[in-house]
Amino acid sequence: MEGGLIPQDDAHALLQATVDNFPGGICVLDANLVMLLTNRRFYELLDLSQTMFPAGSNIEDVFRYNARRGEYGPGEPEEKVRARVSHVRSFQEHCFDREVGTGLVLEMRSAPKPGGGSILTYLDVTLKRRAEQDIIKHKETLENLVSERTGEIGRQAEELQRLLDQERHINELQRQFVTMTSHEFRTPLAIIDGAAQRLQRRKDQMTSDFAAEKAGLIRGAVSRMVDLMESFLSAGRIEHGRMFYDFRPCSLRAIVEHCVLRQKSIGSFHHFKVDLSELPPIVVADTAAIEQVFTNLISNAVKYAPTSPEIHICGSMENSSACVSIRDHGVGIDPEDLPKMFQRYFRARSSTGIAGTGIGLNLVKQIVEAHAGQIRLESRKNEGSTFTVVLPINTIMPKVDGFDQATTG
Repeated sequence: MEGGLIPQDDAHALLQATVDNFPGGICVLDANLVMLLTNRRFYELLDLSQTMFPAGSNIEDVFRYNARRGEYGPGEPEEKVRARVSHVRSFQEHCFDREVGTGLVLEMRSAPKPGGGSILTYLDVTLKRRAEQDIIKHKETLENLVSERTGEIGRQAEELQRLLDQERHINELQRQFVTMTSHEFRTPLAIIDGAAQRLQRRKDQMTSDFAAEKAGLIRGAVSRMVDLMESFLSAGRIEHGRMFYDFRPCSLRAIVEHCVLRQKSIGSFHHFKVDLSELPPIVVADTAAIEQVFTNLISNAVKYAPTSPEIHICGSMENSSACVSIRDHGVGIDPEDLPKMFQRYFRARSSTGIAGTGIGLNLVKQIVEAHAGQIRLESRKNEGSTFTVVLPINTIMPKVDGFDQATTG
């Protein structure tokens, strides 16, 4: 070695050693696509035989070999070879990834070589790309989880808002209930107080008719207050699961007629047209509870028909059930309100200006259903309403002490 120059053979060996120690594959092409220089890693990564494609071979032969063994996917092999040769002959810088037959993902780069040709490099990026794919999958999974959780939080927020709105609505209904209840009690108390004052003022010149009239007013007002208190107490017992029923054979006709007589004793404006002849002589029911049902329905018929005096009460049979319908010609109910009429505290828009608590119909429904029956409602606004109570003749209850008697709660 003179003047610091390395002999040609040694320089070539040094270059080959350097190229062989490069972690990726290298293939240097001349302008005719002849492989001037390759390294061991080039053959390993592309799964090629160095004996089959030594330096001096044409890269086109490598492309053809790969195409025929399916490396480039389905299709005419020669077309794929021509496409790749044309691409390499452009001698332009480019980079792309390709998964080879061994399953490795290779990053392939091409850079133009001074004097013509290209330098091709191949790097194994399998682990890197898989890690990137895992990151993308984890990212998508995380985004899905975040989206699901966000949606769940949104649904929970909506449900919480619904419950809060419902709570506000119930609180408002309860406030209205307290207001209406106060008014409901104030009215009979005012009647009692007025009648008592008149009796006191005329105590020295009182006639029997006058006394009877005022006593009737007082009795009617007291009866109304008793009915209200019974409704409140029953509603409370039902709400807390403490409502008990004593099922015994009883006359449904007698119960309804008794409720009509009580209503008549309170006021004389309304006329009751009653036909209960088709009712069965006996049904199994709790007399006191069923009396509450018809007391509520009849008093409602009177209350919501203040200018229409006729109330029709009709009894009939439907299969093995007894039916009692109460029809008025009063204010009626808006169609939108019909589905809500048996909800506790609910009052129809057509009842504006008419006293009421909003618990009566809910109580009626609870009692009737406890008897395995049902309550039906038909109504047209400004034309009136018809409530029909359907009760099985023989409510199926367990026998106690040899009698058809039971309690439920």
